[in-house]
Formats: sequence, structure tokens, C-alpha cells
Amino acid sequence: MSKLPEKMRRMLKEEANTWDTSIAKEKPEDTERLLGKGQSFRATRPPRQPVSLRIDPFDLSLAKRIARRKGIPFTQLMSMWLHEKIEQEKAQTGN
Repeated sequence: MSKLPEKMRRMLKEEANTWDTSIAKEKPEDTERLLGKGQSFRATRPPRQPVSLRIDPFDLSLAKRIARRKGIPFTQLMSMWLHEKIEQEKAQTGN
């Protein structure tokens, strides 16, 4: 049984089919030529810092349930939420 919701699995399947169709039309020579032109890209980012936080058990349980529905770890979900809220506050205050 997949952890991904049915809607997400369908969307990913459609995207995979689109890519497969697109790739099947490409010639190997064209692909080699494009790969030869490519430059490697490396995005550097400082390592994440662990944080200890006391959370109400009910809120934690709901966050875990929502994360499970979305098919991602709950810590990643909470990190995303925190980032979104920080960006909102930053936009409102202009900092």
C-alpha cells in the first residue's frame, strides 16, 4: 500500500507518461550533444540546525496525521509550515 494519496499517484503517473512520450521522440545524438554543453550545478546551503521544541500532544498528533496524508515526514511538514509563516511575516513587515 502506497503512502501517497491516490490523486498524487495519478498526477505523478500522468507526468511520467508525458516525460516518457517526450523522451521517446528525442534522438540519442541530440541528447549527447545537450549533455556535452551542460554545466554542473551545485547549490550550497548551510546545514540544518536541530531545534528542541515543546508541542501540545494533540497538535503533534494532528501534524503527524496531516503529514501522513501528504506522504511526507511530519518534521518536514512542520519545517515547511514554519518557513511559510516566516515568509508571510517578512512580507508584511518588509524585512
